[in-house]
Amino acid sequence: MVSQPDFGWLRFLATPLYLALRLIYSHAIANWGWAIILLTVAFNLVLLWPRLLAVKSSLKVMRVQPKLDAIRKQYAGLKLNDPRRAEMNAEMTAIYKAEGANMYGGCLPALLQMPLLFACYRVLQHAPELRHAAWLWLPDLAAPDPLHILPLVIIASMFLTQWITPMPGADPSQRRILAVVMPLIMGFTLWHYASGLSLYWATGNLIGLAFQLAVNRSPIGKQMRAIQRAREKP
Repeated sequence: MVSQPDFGWLRFLATPLYLALRLIYSHAIANWGWAIILLTVAFNLVLLWPRLLAVKSSLKVMRVQPKLDAIRKQYAGLKLNDPRRAEMNAEMTAIYKAEGANMYGGCLPALLQMPLLFACYRVLQHAPELRHAAWLWLPDLAAPDPLHILPLVIIASMFLTQWITPMPGADPSQRRILAVVMPLIMGFTLWHYASGLSLYWATGNLIGLAFQLAVNRSPIGKQMRAIQRAREKP
């Protein structure tokens, strides 16, 4: 029997994930690659409701952007130490409160996901069962992808998701930079990491892309895209 690895200070999160991965392998499908994919799907199902809440929060923020832009224009040219900045911030806060909007509401899924991401990193980097475990073209889930397919999937899926996601308060140039730079950073970061971790990340990205496509086709998504298009008009 394989001894349980030491996951360090993240053991309180990593150990349940490791046990869940072993449970899926033992009782669902006896392949570590497919077990990682099933665990990723389950993880994203848990995040589905927070993601929906984040989308609704983003729509509220986008709706108040014209009012916020008017206030910024009214106070344009203020120095950083100008006391009238406090008045500007107070007016903007009042608008957020009146509309029930929270500019940080869209960050909820990311805040929930980050600790689990680090825990998954620990599990997929250190689980001894993944050494020499094969999945499709991957001969070893504990080694980097020899064909570099997964890093490329990560880059492409992140780019597409960023490109089709309306961003409240983001100007077009900022949106383009995020759509290009962030996927490249993440893709090349994972280029030399264990392919099991890349498989988890690529699967999560594809699920996120499908989720965003579904949102864009919903009434909420159509409203968000209409607001985005109106803001991008010269």
